[in-house]
Amino acid sequence: MSNIRLTNLSKPEDVKYKKQFTYADVNFDFVFSDIDQKELNSSVKNSDLKANYDLGAIKNSIVNIFTSFPGDKILNPNFGLNLNQFLFLPCSKETARLIGETIQSQIKLQEPRVNLKTVNVVANINNDEYNITMLLEVPFINNNNSINFKALLNSTGINFYN
Repeated sequence: MSNIRLTNLSKPEDVKYKKQFTYADVNFDFVFSDIDQKELNSSVKNSDLKANYDLGAIKNSIVNIFTSFPGDKILNPNFGLNLNQFLFLPCSKETARLIGETIQSQIKLQEPRVNLKTVNVVANINNDEYNITMLLEVPFINNNNSINFKALLNSTGINFYN
């Protein structure tokens, strides 16, 4: 019996691999641009997929939790929040409290990389909407390890802003 050796799968000795980030995530936001003929013949190659690293990857994950509904992910049917269920309830402080409790419990379950410090949900009764602010800490990233989220929940769904 002969041995088969696959040398192209081994790590080259002359390449130094340096870990530059803790977390990485693929960004699926598509950016459209105008393509002209000069760009098509260019030697510069742009990658189709963009990546988010560290805090950007965690922000992307939090946005995915808020914008996904349970059942959207086939292999993880509990992933996501269904904040739209609260839009059919009367806009009140009680509903705001329920939204805050839902966010707090689900972020703890679905994003173990963060510590949720505060969640504030304020009902704007005149406009039938809720202002959501969150402060998250990421203990495994040494530099700037906090994330502030601001969102607006209204009849159009959840919208994030800074």
